[in-house]
Amino acid sequence: MLKQTLITILSGITVIGFAQNKKNAGFNFKVDGEIKNYTKPYIYIHHKWDEVNITDSIKVVNGKFSKSFKSIDPNMYWFTTSTDINSQPNMPFFVDAGSVKATLKADSLPFSSITAGQTQKDYIEYRSLVNTFVLKQQQMQTDFNNAQQAGDFKTAQGIQQSYGELNNQFIGKLKEFIKTHNKSAVSGFIIYNDFNNPNIPFEVVNESLSYIDKSIADTKFIKLATKRVDAVKGTMVGFPATDFTQNTAEGKPVKLSDYKGKVVLVDFWASWCRPCRMENPNVVAAFNKYKDKGFTVLGVSFDSDKNAWINAVQQDNLTWQHVSDLKGWGNEVGKMYSIQGIPASILVDKNGVIVGKNLRGQELDNKLDELFKK
Repeated sequence: MLKQTLITILSGITVIGFAQNKKNAGFNFKVDGEIKNYTKPYIYIHHKWDEVNITDSIKVVNGKFSKSFKSIDPNMYWFTTSTDINSQPNMPFFVDAGSVKATLKADSLPFSSITAGQTQKDYIEYRSLVNTFVLKQQQMQTDFNNAQQAGDFKTAQGIQQSYGELNNQFIGKLKEFIKTHNKSAVSGFIIYNDFNNPNIPFEVVNESLSYIDKSIADTKFIKLATKRVDAVKGTMVGFPATDFTQNTAEGKPVKLSDYKGKVVLVDFWASWCRPCRMENPNVVAAFNKYKDKGFTVLGVSFDSDKNAWINAVQQDNLTWQHVSDLKGWGNEVGKMYSIQGIPASILVDKNGVIVGKNLRGQELDNKLDELFKK
C-alpha cells in the first residue's frame, strides 16, 4: 500500500485554544439556521478558548434555530448533534462579525451548507483546495493497488514517486494560499494545524508565518503558530536557546539564562546510562581545559533516584552545576528539547545562541577552540 503522504485529510477538526486577547473587544455574530428531519430539541455549537471547551445549545423549533454570540476574534466553531465537543460527525466553520446562515443535514452533517463572512469564504476556498488533492491522492491509491494486483511493478513504482511529488505540490499550494490570504485567520489555522507535522520542514513553517500581515499577529491561530515556531527555534542551531529552570540536588533553582556571558554545554545524561558515564571523562577534560576562558557545563540528569545521581556526580568528578526534576525519561527540560536518547548535549555561546549539538570528544574540543579564538 502507498504510504499516506498528504499532510491533511480533513475527516474531523482539531480542537485548540489560546489565551484571550484582553485588548480586543471582540464582535457579535448571529447564527440562523434550519435542519430538516431533526427530532432532537437542540443543536449544539462548540469552540475552544483559553484552554476551555465551550458548548452552547440552540433550541430547534419546527426545524429552525437562531442565537446570537460574541467572539474575541475570527475563530473556528463547529456544529454537532451532541453535547460532546469531540463527537463525530461535525460541521466546522469560521466566524467573523456579521451573520451565519446554516442549512444543516441531520443525517450527513459534514455535507451541510454554511455561509458567513469573508473568513468563512476563505475557509471554504481552503477546504476546496484540500479536497482537490485528496481526490488525486485517492485516485493514485486506486491506480497503485490495481498495478500491484496486475503485477505491473514498474507502473506501481512510478505512481509511488508521483505520490511524493503530490505532497510537495500540496505544501506549495498551502503556502501560496497563506501568502495570498495573509490577513485571514484561516491562514493561521493552516500554519498551526496542517503544518503541525514532523514531515513538514521547519523552514516551510517559518517562511509561511513570515507571510502573515502584522494586523492579525495578535489573533488566536497566529499566536498559537508563533508560539510553536518559537519553541522549535529555541532548540535549533543558530537560534537563541529556550530558557529553562530546574533545581539542583539541594533544591536551588538554576536557569540556563544565568549563564549568559559564558559558553555553556547543557549535558543531558544519567547515572544509569553507561554511554554517558563513558563520555564523562571527555566532558571533564573539556571543562578543565576551557573553564578559565569562560566555558562551563550544566548537567541535566535523567535520573529518578536522587542518591544514584549524587553518587555518580561525585564518582565521575563532575564539578560543575547539576540539575534534575528526578522524572527520569520524563525530564521536563529533556521534553522541551526533544531529547530522544542520551548522552546528548547542546552548546550555547556567550549570547545564548545554540552553536552546536551532540558534540563529543574531539568535536567538542575543536568547537570550543574555534569559539575562544574569536
